Amino acid sequence: MTALFGTLIAIVATIALSILLGPYGVIVIIAMIFGIVLSSYQRMNQIHEDIQLIKEKLGIKDQNEFDMKNEDIEKELEEEYFKENEELDEKK
Repeated sequence: MTALFGTLIAIVATIALSILLGPYGVIVIIAMIFGIVLSSYQRMNQIHEDIQLIKEKLGIKDQNEFDMKNEDIEKELEEEYFKENEELDEKK
């Protein structure tokens, strides 16, 4: 509800500025939009940095940091498979 109210106020303020300032109103509106977008971008970057710091503290790694090749994965899986089969054969 608050976001809708804020949006309506911004629309009314934009129309009022463009009427009151005449040809300069468009320039002011573009400058305001640029400022809002830039502010949002900077805030988003700050939040991203904070999340990365939290992940580092907790020892959480991103999915993209996994740089193992397919051949290495297959080799490791085959070794585990053969090792499990050997253990099962020894139990029999």
